[in-house]
Amino acid sequence: MFSILDLQHGSDKTEEPAVEPIAEQPVETVAEPQEFEFVLGRRQIASLLFVATVILMICVAASYLAGKSISAKAAAAFPVAVAHEPEPPPIVLNQEPAPAVEPSLYADPKAGSVYIQMGAVEKGVAVVFAEGLRKRGLESFVAPGPSEKIFRVLIGPLPDPASYVKAKAVVDQIGLSTFARRFPN
Repeated sequence: MFSILDLQHGSDKTEEPAVEPIAEQPVETVAEPQEFEFVLGRRQIASLLFVATVILMICVAASYLAGKSISAKAAAAFPVAVAHEPEPPPIVLNQEPAPAVEPSLYADPKAGSVYIQMGAVEKGVAVVFAEGLRKRGLESFVAPGPSEKIFRVLIGPLPDPASYVKAKAVVDQIGLSTFARRFPN
């Protein structure tokens, strides 16, 4: 063996320590899986949520500005026509009689008159039916129904059997199921 003390005294020992040859063996390094845990406190969570909110607001603002600029360009591409109020007609002293005014779409049936009832439906549907029947040349209107939300679609009044037969033929040609009704009932 060789010691530091031997060097200090200048010893004459020249023996070298015997070195034993080491056989080369493959060195395998096994990496052990390490587990990590992220622990977030209230401050860290609040910070992350704040950053996420700021990023979200930036995206929303950019989308808003992009949409606004696109709609402004689209609006500039199409000129807008400004409607002017029509001038009132000139006053004429000797006027011809005004054309016949179409009767109101809503009315109450006259007592003792005969009508053809097309249906009892909601108000919007009743209006559509009555307007469609008027386009076919039938005198139709919307009357109150059995409840506040139900309205009757009536054709008439039909003063004589000939007008009833004529109106019934038109309704049958359209393909609607109807029935005759005398009011009040």
